[in-house]
Amino acid sequence: MFREKISFKLTASFVIIMLISMLAIGLVFIQMFRQYAFDSREETMLVRARSIAEVMAENSENFGQIRGLAGTMRFLDTMAEANVWITDSKGNPSTKPGMGMGMGKGNGNGQNSGFGKGMGQGQMYNSEPLPLEAEAVIQEVLKGKESVSESFSSVYNEATLTVGVPIVDSDHRVIGSVLLHTPVTGVTATLNKAVGILAISLFVALLLAIGLGIFYSLLFTRPLKAMNSTALEITRGNYSARTGINRKDELGQLGNSLDHLALKLGHTINQLFQEKGKLDDIISSISEGIVAFDTTLKPISVNTALAEIMNRPQPYLVEAVEKDLNSLEIEAQLTRVMEDKKPAQVFKDWLDKKLKLTLSPIIDNHGMVTGSVALVQDISQSERLEQLRRDFVANVSHEFRTPLTVIRGSVEGLVDGMVENSEDIKRYHQRILSETRGLERLVGDLMELSRLQSGKIMIHQNRVHISSLLADLVKSLQTIADQKEIKILYQPESDLPPFLGDYDRLRQLFVIFLDNAIKYSPPNTLVWVESRILENNTLSIIIRDQGYGIAADELPYIWDRFYKVDSSRKGLGTGLGLAIAKHLLELHDGKVSVQSELGKGTEIEIKLPM
Repeated sequence: MFREKISFKLTASFVIIMLISMLAIGLVFIQMFRQYAFDSREETMLVRARSIAEVMAENSENFGQIRGLAGTMRFLDTMAEANVWITDSKGNPSTKPGMGMGMGKGNGNGQNSGFGKGMGQGQMYNSEPLPLEAEAVIQEVLKGKESVSESFSSVYNEATLTVGVPIVDSDHRVIGSVLLHTPVTGVTATLNKAVGILAISLFVALLLAIGLGIFYSLLFTRPLKAMNSTALEITRGNYSARTGINRKDELGQLGNSLDHLALKLGHTINQLFQEKGKLDDIISSISEGIVAFDTTLKPISVNTALAEIMNRPQPYLVEAVEKDLNSLEIEAQLTRVMEDKKPAQVFKDWLDKKLKLTLSPIIDNHGMVTGSVALVQDISQSERLEQLRRDFVANVSHEFRTPLTVIRGSVEGLVDGMVENSEDIKRYHQRILSETRGLERLVGDLMELSRLQSGKIMIHQNRVHISSLLADLVKSLQTIADQKEIKILYQPESDLPPFLGDYDRLRQLFVIFLDNAIKYSPPNTLVWVESRILENNTLSIIIRDQGYGIAADELPYIWDRFYKVDSSRKGLGTGLGLAIAKHLLELHDGKVSVQSELGKGTEIEIKLPM
């Protein structure tokens, strides 16, 4: 785990680079020092060997006549700081005759230490054996070239140099060679010391590199850790997190960029949440149900309106949504919509409702389908309104056709002269007049309803005494009720305060309800009218009859235009009275409730705010 950290990698890299650099520099300097030592000693030995070769060339005609040559050779060994050998033209070490000047007198073997004369056995100038590498040097020198050989001697335990120089006579012939062989004293010891110093330097450099590596790795990794911590905070949703890095280098620029990113990201996320909130509010306020599906046709999101449309309690869980939608069997349509990438509409029946489902694919920026969405609309009301519209047209046509047919038939009979009796003619005229008045009432009611629905009618509010209005109205309608021997009873509450409203519209409202009570009640029955003030400062008017009654399932529709219950089909009404009454009541901010039972009668309560 530690090896994966960047601080370890930086420190290790720094140490490795330092060690390699120090080692390379040390080895180069050691090699340069060694080469310099060898080159310097080699040049010195070559100069001395050339000098010896020149001396030997001058005395090349008779080596034996050189006085004190053996002593001179020993002197050369000392001065040249090397062992000196002189070879002949065949590479053999040269020997000297036993003549010469000695320090004593008498005959004997010619010794190097005396000047005595005598004949004796010849002797090499240097009694030490030639080194092993001398053979190659001698062969090279006898070809007229100077030669140098480097080797390590186990005898001296040192690196050695062997230098050979040819001895050339006056005729430029190689007549021998001069060999100098010596250890390069002190080079090995110096190199060993250099290696020791290099090792110590490497150790010190290693400690220094580790320290500097740790320092610089921490210097680099601290801002990186701060940026990593900030990035983790951002992933947790804390967009106010900052790195706190105040540097001018690239790490500082990166930290500033990360802080700027957090600022912009926080602003963007905040805007997205605001837009999401607005979208959620819009979706929640939509009266239609919305269901989002993934590519596997599984519901992933719904709005609150769907539960009401599907007649389900809140919360409407996704599992329940999936179960209900499976019952609607729309999987095939959803699959086709996603395949064709085109919206489609499906109509389904659900419980007592008619549903319209608009299916649309969800397509991303790359044109790929990522799911689908269904807009669920309850069109039961619109279907009913459409049916009402059709019924309205049919009812208006029927209401106009019947009296027009009667009028036409009567007029045709009169025109054709089929009716000649004056009484029949008068009866025909009365029929035409009656049907014309019916048409007039129908047109008037339609126009009145149209004005009420358009909202163009203004009410003129005045102080209205409800008791007086109802009492006068009961007296006026009692003459009509007498024709069916129906008795209207009015029971007002004492001391009713005046009501602020439109007298004419209120009178029209009560006429509609009382007229219906009389019209749809059998003969010899009673109609009650009551008025009172409720506790919440509301005026209540109750109209109760003993008529035919209305079925409970038909009560919601009695306010529709041209709606007539079966028992009232034979009546003379246009079917617009209650629709007009409803709008008149709304002009006064009133409410109405109806309680009815077949065969027992109907009770209507009108409530008007005081």
